Amino acid sequence: MNKNNFLSLNRFHTFYFRQRTPFDILEQIPSAKKEIKISLQTKCRSTAMKAAREHKVMFDCLFAELRDSMTKMDSMRERFQDLDESTQRQLMLKQRATEAINDQQFTQQLFFLLERKDRIKKAFENIEALQGYSLANIDLSSIDKINHFIAIIDLLSSPSLSDPQPYIDQLKIKPQLPEAQVQTGNNAFKSVSIARMVVKRNQPKPPPETPSQLIRHSKITRNEAGQTIVGLIDTEINTGHAPALRSNLNNSANDDIILEGISLDNEHDTHNFVKLLSLLEKGEDVPIKEFEAFSKPVIVPKTMLKISELFQKFYDENNAEWKSHKTHTTNLAFYDTFVEIVGDVFVDELSYEHANQYIDTLRKLPPNRRKLNAYKDKSIEDLMAMEGTFIPMSAANVNKNLERLKSVFIWAVQRKYMTVNILEKMRVKDRTQKVQAKKQRDRFTQDELALIFNSNKYTQGTHNRTYEYWLPLLGLYLGARLGELSQLRLHDIYREDGTWLVDFNEDEDKSLKTINSIRKVPVHKTLVRLGFIQYIEHLKDMYIDKKLHTNLIFPDLIKGRDGYGHNTAKSFDRYLRSLGIKADGKSFHSLRHTFADERKQADENPAMTAEIMGHEIDNETLGRYGKEYKITLKKAHIDRYEPLTDAQIKNIRLFQFWREFSSGKALSKRANAMFDLTKSIKSNKHLHKALAAPLGIDPPIEVPRQPRKTISAT
Repeated sequence: MNKNNFLSLNRFHTFYFRQRTPFDILEQIPSAKKEIKISLQTKCRSTAMKAAREHKVMFDCLFAELRDSMTKMDSMRERFQDLDESTQRQLMLKQRATEAINDQQFTQQLFFLLERKDRIKKAFENIEALQGYSLANIDLSSIDKINHFIAIIDLLSSPSLSDPQPYIDQLKIKPQLPEAQVQTGNNAFKSVSIARMVVKRNQPKPPPETPSQLIRHSKITRNEAGQTIVGLIDTEINTGHAPALRSNLNNSANDDIILEGISLDNEHDTHNFVKLLSLLEKGEDVPIKEFEAFSKPVIVPKTMLKISELFQKFYDENNAEWKSHKTHTTNLAFYDTFVEIVGDVFVDELSYEHANQYIDTLRKLPPNRRKLNAYKDKSIEDLMAMEGTFIPMSAANVNKNLERLKSVFIWAVQRKYMTVNILEKMRVKDRTQKVQAKKQRDRFTQDELALIFNSNKYTQGTHNRTYEYWLPLLGLYLGARLGELSQLRLHDIYREDGTWLVDFNEDEDKSLKTINSIRKVPVHKTLVRLGFIQYIEHLKDMYIDKKLHTNLIFPDLIKGRDGYGHNTAKSFDRYLRSLGIKADGKSFHSLRHTFADERKQADENPAMTAEIMGHEIDNETLGRYGKEYKITLKKAHIDRYEPLTDAQIKNIRLFQFWREFSSGKALSKRANAMFDLTKSIKSNKHLHKALAAPLGIDPPIEVPRQPRKTISAT
């Protein structure tokens, strides 16, 4: 079924036209609206469809013309820039001469027009057909048009003129709106209220750099000069100063003027307000006092930020600290959603009403709306109209959005961009999360640890991946996070004071949760017993000999969307599910809880536990004044921790490399035990694909899937 995406229905059942501005247009014109919305002012679908199609055709034609223009401009610019500097200068001088001649001719004609000021005024005042019009209604945008008008004015000024109508018919007069008249009876005038309107000052434009820019600049200048002359003749202004919006307040030409609380109670006020705006548009000298009958004028500097600009400033300053790609995309999505809901208002306009509007709307939106095809192309208004057809965002997700935005507003208050954080103390009650934080993740029981580490995979050595074997053991014996372990490099495992250790740092593209996560943890004696150090040293030798092209301690690990721990977390969850112990609160992080709880039950030093696990030590004497524990002392403490029995450890088969990892050299009996020459990475296409680049071998040949044959019943 075909859907007309350009026709939508709002919550009041009124149809409106909507169309997204194409991305290529937005790239060239960043100030253009991302989406065009026009109310069709009808509840009849057939009428709305006809009007919407007209809008669709019109905008498609407009976009096509814009593309043609941009293509031509780019082509001209490229051709000009390809020329050598001397030729460019010669062409620019030639074009400047041409434009100077055009400007001179245009200025001369304007002077002739100014000479006939009295004739023009007399014609508009005395000839009945011209009364009610002014010079502003005549098109004087070119030399030919000015000559045409001057000739007609001279004819209309002839003393022997008997019938002016044939000459007046030659004038191209723009249609003029009639004077507003007060309505009476049942069609009473409805008062108009505008909260705020910004009157922007013009900013100086950069000088033209190419012939095409010079032509355009000269045309604009000539048009502005023509409008100025027309204004002089129409209003008999002869002060000589440039038109400006005047104010008794202490302001400068760089300030914008905001008209607050505009209230137009009758048609007379509306007519006067529109008239003042038209004078401003023409560039005439208008005192700000004229607006005081309708509003309270306020002058603000151009440095005033919009909320989108505030988000951009925060992003530019802080994004370097966000090492995860997911953090970048998530935060930017949160900022865009806020602007989409509240609008791109000025920062000083933000209020608690905006905060409540944001939270109320957010609670009614679907989760992952930018990822799911059913929602990603729909506007907020569309999704609100679909309320009830999906499960809305959870309270936990709403609070996550709020926390990210609070950090922006806290920063903005510190930088004096805002006076108050409108989201301070704002939080949605989450009744589904009544579990205490320490119970949200459970530790593994002794029976569960036995299942995990004495399963067939560990006792028979059938692991297909390096990380499937080592990560659970490292998590259990080091108490580290999954993401920290998954991103380790070969040079992060080394000796210090005769002790093997794991160095958790943020070198290369690694990232840690907090500043306290940077630490050194001794390698537990059980890990040494199971061959972890031999495993690392063999990979280091391969890396030095350039037989291995990655320095990750798990060469077959592929970095996922959310970092190195993305795919390994999924792998461990599948393993728990296969053992039948996957449940709420049970995950890889439960190994970290097991480490912490075992040490607590053994009444070990809590400060030592905190330092090994990368937590902040909540004690000024130990945390601030005390330095890190010596690595030898940490080693003695960590080796006392024994979550598995000796019998369970003996049942764990040592990890064996595939034959592609063999160096081919004569090795000791113990070193030979690290390899299973009957085992090849090519026996598993996923493993082969993951290790092809690290080992510098050809990846597996992808065989296209054959379509499934269907047998029809007879």
